[in-house]
Amino acid sequence: MPLFQRPYVWDEDEQWAPLWEDVVDTFDRREEDEIAPHFLGAIVLEQKRGALGSLEVREVIDGQQRLTTLQILIAALRDTYLALGVKTRWLNRLTKTLENDADFVDGPDEEFKLWPTNRDRSTYTEVMRGNYRDSTHDPALPRIAAAYVFFREQIDAFLARGDDDDTETVLDGVAEVLLEHLEVVVIDLGIDDNAQVIFETLNARGTALRASDLIKNALFRTLQDSGRPVDKLYEKYWEPLEMPQWQTDVRLGRLRRPRLDIYVGFFLTVLLHREVQSHQLFTAARTYFGSDADRAQDFLIELARHAQIYDELDSGNIGTNTERRILTRFEIADTQTITPILLWLFAHTDGVARQRALELLEAYVIRRAICRLTSKNYNRLFLELLRRLSTSDRSADDVIEQFLVSQDSESGLWPSDSDLHESLRGLPLYRLFKRDRLQRLLLAFEQHLTTDRTEPIPPSSKLSVEHLMPRSWQQHWKLPADPIAAEAEEERRAALLDTIGNLTLITGKLNSSLSNSAWSTKREHLLAHSALTLNRSLPTDWTTASIERRSEMLARAATTMWPRPAGVTDPSPLITDAARDLRPDRDRASTVPHRRDATPTAVASIRRDIGQHIIHAFADLDVGDFLTIGEIRKTPSPQYPVNDLPSAGAISARLFPGNGRRTTVPGVVGVISGGRRGARKTG
Repeated sequence: MPLFQRPYVWDEDEQWAPLWEDVVDTFDRREEDEIAPHFLGAIVLEQKRGALGSLEVREVIDGQQRLTTLQILIAALRDTYLALGVKTRWLNRLTKTLENDADFVDGPDEEFKLWPTNRDRSTYTEVMRGNYRDSTHDPALPRIAAAYVFFREQIDAFLARGDDDDTETVLDGVAEVLLEHLEVVVIDLGIDDNAQVIFETLNARGTALRASDLIKNALFRTLQDSGRPVDKLYEKYWEPLEMPQWQTDVRLGRLRRPRLDIYVGFFLTVLLHREVQSHQLFTAARTYFGSDADRAQDFLIELARHAQIYDELDSGNIGTNTERRILTRFEIADTQTITPILLWLFAHTDGVARQRALELLEAYVIRRAICRLTSKNYNRLFLELLRRLSTSDRSADDVIEQFLVSQDSESGLWPSDSDLHESLRGLPLYRLFKRDRLQRLLLAFEQHLTTDRTEPIPPSSKLSVEHLMPRSWQQHWKLPADPIAAEAEEERRAALLDTIGNLTLITGKLNSSLSNSAWSTKREHLLAHSALTLNRSLPTDWTTASIERRSEMLARAATTMWPRPAGVTDPSPLITDAARDLRPDRDRASTVPHRRDATPTAVASIRRDIGQHIIHAFADLDVGDFLTIGEIRKTPSPQYPVNDLPSAGAISARLFPGNGRRTTVPGVVGVISGGRRGARKTG
């Protein structure tokens, strides 16, 4: 096997078990007069030049998984013969199918008929030499060894279904099936055939090979054809990319893809200064290095160098402590489009310039995230920034500052201090941000406010977001006696409950009775559950005025934490609600487009479902949380966008259907709390 082929990946459910079932089925039919051979597909081999009198060598262009599995199965059957002390002519034939004639073997790589790719050679050799003969099923076994153990166990179970006197006959029958009645079509390429083109034709158009597999094949074939030391290059630069952490599927947007392929996409963006879609990875890479061995080797070296940076960025184990903190805070902005910029910065800069560059990027994307400004233009924006960084002879931080402060459209402007203040004081971030983003934001405030802390701050995974004034405040948080004042106070509470000033972090989680208790009781438990600076100075009284003061304090802190450089031209007018994306994060991937100019006529064509709208309003809330009908109405959903909300009457009719019946909306129950109609989450 060429070293640039992918390692052995077949498994029990998809391949081993079906193959064994085919063997058993063929065994049961072999008494037929004219048994039809069982067809296993095609393999493509490429003839290699060799010295006169040496072994004939062919490289496997396609079919490596199938060939490897057959050799493992044959080895398992051979070892069963040996374990039982059965010696027949079939045992000799099995051995000759696995091993080359010793008279023609000049080295360890010629000992076996099949010589797999580098990563699998050690285990394959152990299997062929019988060193796994006594092994049993173990999830930790290498894939090739696991296949061998599977087939040994299947053969033993198959033998157990007959009499002991039949053992030799059954073994010979299975050997006959493997050597006489299983067939593959062999496409044998000549020396002058273009194996790479054939490989791409077979694999790039609809099979399960990943883009990184195809790139690897093309890369090392180009290097091999020019006489480069491919074994050494593979071991140094590519082999680390075959470690398990690169093979796992991870989510990017809505889809899950192999982590290595995701990284390759970011790397190609850095290399080519353009966005490369997932289906274009192989074509883009092959076009870049083609048949140029120097270019291919440079590509390989840079791919490996940037992979180490990407791995360290992913783990947060890169740069100074300040830089690591910044990298963590990028999660507040929830955008992957900045990754190529980060790769470039850690590959080409260091010191003060890099830290300041990161601080500028952090301040820019987080201000925009808090102000709920769109990130839909970030691909184009950061690609242009990447081009400027790559071509400028000025320091990276200067390039980034000049570029970002020059953005003056809604899709790129840098929000002002006033915009940031207004957003933190007025936006219901609890409803708008996903929980992990909100935790990161509050944790950033905690880190900023803490100057004398000696003990470490708990990771965000150990922290919970808690409302200071609870969402279900009606029982213990009384309204003024005057009806007009009470109505005004109720409206203020509804407007402020989910703003940043009413939110904090605690370690663990308060149960619903404590969460909704009177302030004196709740404050005591908040302090007991968290020694965070955010909670140290909570006053003995908590009112809407307290929320506003705390929002103002955090807004002032935010302007210091994420400063905007001088020289930024404020838009005229300032950011309006129409420019903000006021859908909750969970709605941003909705199939219903967000339009600021959507009309009732346009939206009316979408199937409406009040029940789904209600479910959506409660999606990120905890069991026991209460929303008024007004709050449910004002939460945008895919059914009802922000500028075309449902009527309060329609929501009330679903929650209170009349005649003593309960609502049919799952997960909620209609309740009247403190004189207000609404719903409580039940599951």
